[in-house]
Amino acid sequence: MDVVAVDWSAIDWGAWAMVAGINLVAILSPGPDFAITLRNTLARGVRAGVLTALGIAAGLSVHVAYTLAGLSVVIAQSVVLFSIIKILGAAYLIWIGIQALRARPHEANAADAPETAMRAHAALLSGFLTNILNPKVAFYFLALFTQVIDPDTATAEKGLYGVTMMLEAALLFSTVALLFGQPMLRRAYRRAAHWIDRVVGVVFIGLGVRLAFAKALG
Repeated sequence: MDVVAVDWSAIDWGAWAMVAGINLVAILSPGPDFAITLRNTLARGVRAGVLTALGIAAGLSVHVAYTLAGLSVVIAQSVVLFSIIKILGAAYLIWIGIQALRARPHEANAADAPETAMRAHAALLSGFLTNILNPKVAFYFLALFTQVIDPDTATAEKGLYGVTMMLEAALLFSTVALLFGQPMLRRAYRRAAHWIDRVVGVVFIGLGVRLAFAKALG
């Protein structure tokens, strides 16, 4: 089987640096991805936070794939498709918020150790769904990629942009998990978990409502 060689010298590294830099700023901006990573970390431990980060990166891989395939243009131009994704995403965030608001004191303090934390697939899925059901991510990729990609851009270069964005998300959100998963912070969280969950619940419901009224680019 022939191996396709990548001409690294042909890659526009200036454009790559721009994509990497803009994506870092976007990741660090507070939003649903950051909120779900923080909540899972404080409530369930570092392992859950890191797995959530990997789930977010997996969601980004889907956005990257269909953006590069040109489908994000269809989403941007289809009111019906945008509305469906928007409603699903908003409903999921609001559901998370309601679950947090309904948490009882003993539920918020239970299952604190990593070994009794949420199951791996649940943590991965929470990150994946939070990311994939946010239509604003589709428009973000469309807006960013149209600045650096044209019909002559090589497939390898397009893939490099996507992989870079996924790795940045996985590494930065995993770092959030490692920082906020420290025992001192988690002990502080346990002491006020009941009230913090209520604040987090309001935040997620607010994010869901905001997403429900989101508009397409422009």
